[in-house]
Amino acid sequence: MSDDMHPEVAAVLRQAQQLQSLMDEQLHKMNTQTFTASDETDTVQVTLNGHFHLTDAYIEDGLLRLGAQVVEQRLNEALLKAMAAASEAIDSDRERLDAAVAEITGKLRTDE
Repeated sequence: MSDDMHPEVAAVLRQAQQLQSLMDEQLHKMNTQTFTASDETDTVQVTLNGHFHLTDAYIEDGLLRLGAQVVEQRLNEALLKAMAAASEAIDSDRERLDAAVAEITGKLRTDE
């Protein structure tokens, strides 16, 4: 940063860079993190990404012979488990981000 920049402006720019870095890290995590879960019988497995999009599904050979309702129930069970794991991770990330944002913005208030 320029030597002739006002100190308060420089402090705000540093904080903006820290906030941008936090958001970039979180977006990268959401783009790369996956959540995999199976039904109780381990005949169906699903994988969600950090955006809750289904990225993979496995249905054990022969399961379709049990009928659409059985397969639907097992898929839903696995999806609910994967969604619960993803939600828990996202809630934890949100708490971490909120604390980091409060710390960063709190520094600006104490520096004034």
